[in-house]
Formats: sequence, structure tokens, C-alpha cells
Amino acid sequence: MQPRKQYAASEGTPSAPREVTSQALLDQNGQLIILHEQRRYVLRRTKSGKLILTA
Repeated sequence: MQPRKQYAASEGTPSAPREVTSQALLDQNGQLIILHEQRRYVLRRTKSGKLILTA
């Protein structure tokens, strides 16, 4: 996989979204708590290796 190019906002072109691995985000239990607009979401890895986001 080739790295994505990022552009500064001042160049007038949008920058590519930041890319991280799920392994870097999830804890040892395969979960990440996300707080968004006063709501709590849980991103978790399933036994089959898929990701699920629940509120």
C-alpha cells in the first residue's frame, strides 16, 4: 500500500484523511470508546475480525 499524499489547507486542495491501523486504536480487549457530541460510542473488533460501532 502506498502512502497517501497530504496537502496543506493553504494550497487550496483538500488533504487526505488521516489513516491509522485499527490495532493502533483498539486496546488489548479490542475496544475504543469515542465521545462525540455528548454521546458515547464503542468501536470494537468482533471475534471474526470485523469492526462494529455502537452507541
